[in-house]
Amino acid sequence: MTELFSEVYNCYFQVIKSLIETKKCISEKELNFRIQDSCFEESILYLLPKLTKNGWGFYEKQNGMLRSKLSTDFYVPLTDLQKSYLKAILTDDKIRLFLSDEEIAQINTAFADVKPLYFAEDFYYYDRFADKDDYQNPEYRKHFQTIMTAIQNHEYLDILYESRDNHRVHHKYLPCRLEYSIKNDRFRLLAVESHLQRNPRIEILNVNRIVKIISTGETAKQAPNINKSLKRSYYREPARIIIKDRRNALERAMLQFANYEKSTRKIDTDTYECLIYYNQKTETELLIEVLSFGPMIKVVGSESFLQLIKERLMRQAKLSQRGV
Repeated sequence: MTELFSEVYNCYFQVIKSLIETKKCISEKELNFRIQDSCFEESILYLLPKLTKNGWGFYEKQNGMLRSKLSTDFYVPLTDLQKSYLKAILTDDKIRLFLSDEEIAQINTAFADVKPLYFAEDFYYYDRFADKDDYQNPEYRKHFQTIMTAIQNHEYLDILYESRDNHRVHHKYLPCRLEYSIKNDRFRLLAVESHLQRNPRIEILNVNRIVKIISTGETAKQAPNINKSLKRSYYREPARIIIKDRRNALERAMLQFANYEKSTRKIDTDTYECLIYYNQKTETELLIEVLSFGPMIKVVGSESFLQLIKERLMRQAKLSQRGV
């Protein structure tokens, strides 16, 4: 049940649902492409064997092709476990950033007799900063939803922003993406000042430091290729780590590093090599995340990232000796 339940609420469920609803037969090559296109690069390591071999039994082979065994009109109602999970999600204060008060009220009414699967106080985060964003702040919520709408409509926003040194900056930005930092429990906005530049510079703004947002009504015909811009900012060499898949380390690592561009390959039965691409602005956060895995992950490159690991471990050792 745990394995099935964990897959229902991520992109694996969506791509599998799409595949098994496909009326025409599909080749293994096309199946491979659709998984990689809809999921993460390393998802193929897990999903392809389950779909094509002795796994879930969704397909049967016919003349070298794969055909879904399920009819196209099947419907799967929510289970009690799924309802319980959704009720638990509603207790997370971040959910109000994505839903209106009316939508939340409707869901609460529909699930009035459902007991949450868990509560926020059931979790203890030992490696998370305490000064998280104030998700219940009405102004924060308003800013967040304005940003989401602007991203969908490619609309420029007039933003007044306060930096860490209390310096206020006033610019017109084209918002491109919202990212969530698990370590900081904060959202940040990736935006550009002008998408007309040949190589637009990406600005990273912490949503909690936005003082004021005004919708300009001015839109861009299309959003800039932010992935291309991010790649230009990466260091020449990625962080190279070796993952021992013990105590579910591979799945935990893929979840932890989901917001980074990466490439993963299997070395042997329980060992994987993962290349993580990053830039200076995300270096410290990546460093802390890698160290949190302890012996399950071994850093073997690059030399600069290895040096940072050594320096941080030495500082921690000195602090331990002092009894700090």
